[in-house]
Amino acid sequence: MIPRGKLDIGYKDLIRGLWYYWSSQPARVNAPLTEGSDFLCLSVRTGFDLVLSALNLPAGAEILVTNVNIPGMFDIISAHKLKPVGLAVDRATLGLSAAQIREAITTETRAILITHLFGAIMDIDEIVSVARAKELLVIEDCAQAYAGNFYAGHDYSDVVMFSFGLIKTHTAVKGAVIKVRRPALLQQLVRLHAQYPVASQREYAVRLIKAFFMKILVSRFLFTILYKLVTATGRDIDQVLGGLTRGFPGKNFLSQIRYQPCLPNLKLLWYRMNRFNDREITLRVDLAKDLLADLPERYKVGGMNGRHTHWVMPVATDKPVTLIKLLRQHGFDATQKASSLITWQPEIRMTLSPDIRIASQQDITEGDKSLILENLVYLPAYPAMSKKKRVELNQLLRSFYAVGLRGGRFEIS
Repeated sequence: MIPRGKLDIGYKDLIRGLWYYWSSQPARVNAPLTEGSDFLCLSVRTGFDLVLSALNLPAGAEILVTNVNIPGMFDIISAHKLKPVGLAVDRATLGLSAAQIREAITTETRAILITHLFGAIMDIDEIVSVARAKELLVIEDCAQAYAGNFYAGHDYSDVVMFSFGLIKTHTAVKGAVIKVRRPALLQQLVRLHAQYPVASQREYAVRLIKAFFMKILVSRFLFTILYKLVTATGRDIDQVLGGLTRGFPGKNFLSQIRYQPCLPNLKLLWYRMNRFNDREITLRVDLAKDLLADLPERYKVGGMNGRHTHWVMPVATDKPVTLIKLLRQHGFDATQKASSLITWQPEIRMTLSPDIRIASQQDITEGDKSLILENLVYLPAYPAMSKKKRVELNQLLRSFYAVGLRGGRFEIS
């Protein structure tokens, strides 16, 4: 079984992190938290929570948001008594349009939270121009789009957030970098952050050890054994793996994110940040070209995005369960649950389909351009996949979609 992905960190750096733990004084945090506009914290959620605390926006103020994100980001907005207003994402570009932003702005709008999904970097030049004209704060959530020197955020964004969490690109197992381009706001973040307790060094060491064993576990041989054992007992492999990778489990996660990162975490984060190899992105893009070659454009997610770095690789289908079953029967661990993303529903403005709730139940057509999470299947995707397996996976996808386009029914025994 080809696993759905691997942690983007080597064994040497995990051992380096453990050395930082063994050689650090538990009560001290003496690694730098800031450098220029860069501010280091425990997670993107920690940074976003701090930004909203520092801004102290009036209750009921609106934040325009990409309507697809992890639940925690929407929960943070609500916890500050603010109102998220969801804008539908275009499936082909994984972007928003300036027209959507103009239509959604009201007298209550104070900020825009732009989320770059799946490694695709949205073109936001026009959006930023609209925001500046309306004096709105622009916050970029690049948790899924870290790409080293390839993208550091838009020049005129006020806040840009990058994640180094467990399953992210160039992970440090925990941590985030928040670029804050308003000096007064940065000073306020540092002041608020200094009031947080320091996260447990021991807990971080446990996470490093856990990551070490996860890397071993997703070797092809051991993962196949795990997959067979889990399925034989009637358990869901997605739930088992999801429990291993969840960063802040439980409902009351706000109390979990309001910590400073411990010293070993900071040291490993600085070390990893300064040693990113841009070739990683090139290899991922090459993999995407191989796996998605000659597939119908309507089923490619972000296929029209010219700066797609393919952190994960979803494809769209109105028969996701059938596709997953097909790929798993041939030894590819495809899934619908490679991320904890949800679609924000309470208020949606300028959606690209008439009704996003109805669209999620419809077939994928040329006329429906919205990103519907229920219609996505995530492919097992990492650059070390052999050429032979790339060809095999591509051929399986092409045959699956060819039957659908002919109006036939794909039968799986």
